[in-house]
Amino acid sequence: MKVRFNDILNLKISNWMLNPFTVDVNEVDIVFQEEILELKYDEESKNSFNKHGITKLWQNKKMLKLYPKMWENMKNILIQFPTSYLVESGFSAVNNIMSKQRNRLNITERGDLRSFLTKIEPDINEIISKHQAQGSH
Repeated sequence: MKVRFNDILNLKISNWMLNPFTVDVNEVDIVFQEEILELKYDEESKNSFNKHGITKLWQNKKMLKLYPKMWENMKNILIQFPTSYLVESGFSAVNNIMSKQRNRLNITERGDLRSFLTKIEPDINEIISKHQAQGSH
């Protein structure tokens, strides 16, 4: 386990990453101090953090625009966990396909492996709005 998850075990997680609203600004790296101060007084973000936790706070698209330096560091932390999970899910899916279950496998009903591994739902309205209908000749 230590070898497999060595990168996760060696992650350096700063106090501001766990709770940016209670951290002492003087303890934060000078690169992030300005953004930490702005975030501490952002009531909308504070409410989001209190309701949904740190992950949902940083998944908000406005965080990238308002706090780009902090976002760059946070995305490296947040991406570690779902990608590890997806790798394990992928191995399990392939293992199921290659095991005894493959005799009962109806590939047309199982779906695509990529769509099996993601929980992202397509935004059909956005896809439709970007589609240009073929004009008459």
